[in-house]
Amino acid sequence: MAHSDMKSAALPRNDRTASPGAALTAIAGSINVLLDRGRQDLAQKLAVTAARRFPDSPALANLLEKAMSCVTNLPLVENIYREVLRSPRACPGHYYHLAMFQKRAGDLAKMKRVFSDLLRCRDRAELIHVYIAACTLDKYGLAFETAERVIGSPGRENVLSRLWNPWGDRSSACPAGFFPDRLARLERATIRKELEHYRTFFRGVLLFNAGRNEAALREFGRLPDLPPERYGWMRFPEGWARLYTRDYRGALDAFRQSAKSEMSRIPSMGRIAEIHICTGRAALGFAELRKALKTAPVRELPGLHAWEGEMRLFTGDYRAALKALTKGAKLGDDVAFCWRGAAYAKLGRLKEALADLDKAVKLFPTDLEARVWRGETLRLAGKYSRALDDLDWVIASRGNYMWAYFNRALVGHALGDNKGMKEDFDKIDTE
Repeated sequence: MAHSDMKSAALPRNDRTASPGAALTAIAGSINVLLDRGRQDLAQKLAVTAARRFPDSPALANLLEKAMSCVTNLPLVENIYREVLRSPRACPGHYYHLAMFQKRAGDLAKMKRVFSDLLRCRDRAELIHVYIAACTLDKYGLAFETAERVIGSPGRENVLSRLWNPWGDRSSACPAGFFPDRLARLERATIRKELEHYRTFFRGVLLFNAGRNEAALREFGRLPDLPPERYGWMRFPEGWARLYTRDYRGALDAFRQSAKSEMSRIPSMGRIAEIHICTGRAALGFAELRKALKTAPVRELPGLHAWEGEMRLFTGDYRAALKALTKGAKLGDDVAFCWRGAAYAKLGRLKEALADLDKAVKLFPTDLEARVWRGETLRLAGKYSRALDDLDWVIASRGNYMWAYFNRALVGHALGDNKGMKEDFDKIDTE
């Protein structure tokens, strides 16, 4: 479809000949087609034009964010959002997406100011956006009241990760001291008595995010008995903390309790499957994944197919991994590109691997896993300088990343740097 044809179809010049609903549907379809074809430039132009025309559309707010996600020029992004948000009808989702752009750029002060603007129009905003803004601004009383509304609302099943970890996403990292500061502010917060279990839960979450797993588990253990159908999701981060302490039996129990809540049922089943697979019971694990796939809501299917592909990759079944990951990617799971790139690399299809891994890094610039896989693939392709760029970046970000050291050592060997190779091998923690 030519750009002019696409634009005229998506944005009718005569408002009387097309309903807003038909126009929005056409715009959304055109933007997604352009993104699928790799034409981010045209997708961005159309998304900006559409958001200016329909500033109150939540769907277009999401599409604008999707189209702009690869733009690294923060002032340009800010100017676009500033213009859209001038409209009194502007969807509050635009505030949320602008705040996340600023977070990923490391400008936390601007992010907080935009979240303050979002809270001023919170009556029109998505509940989960209000919750994240309130947590970010340490307004825990409002945050926990909003959480109660979130877990009782339709469509709550797809917000688990943001509910238990409102400060994190794959595209950004929190600065040093961030979680201890949040913990101190949590202790000073005024919270209604009937919501005090949230304070206990969040102590555990913040300690876990700070790397203090044993302390986190002690806090999770202080939670009162709560109805698992409503609050089982609070056991989910406990499962993670037990995994980090290699308490696999305890992790299985925590995820089984978490699976009793509809909000966390599918992610918990995925973690249960992963534990089985990674502890030598692959058949049991893949049976759990099949059960999850049969009972999951449609919106959960992309991630589940990608999850299956990741597990097939780890068990060495690269062709089955490729099949599942391709299905996940086609259904819209962005994380699938990292693991599909890895599967292509293992199959020796390096050009396809690099295409996927480049896309994964562009989508999630701070994703260490994608960078390590791309570094390994570049090494296999003989592109040592570019491989070192990725591997050095990962090691600078997190110095104990075993596979980054391993691949950098092999690059050193290929370049005749035996001293550097030995130093990197010596840094690998075999535990």
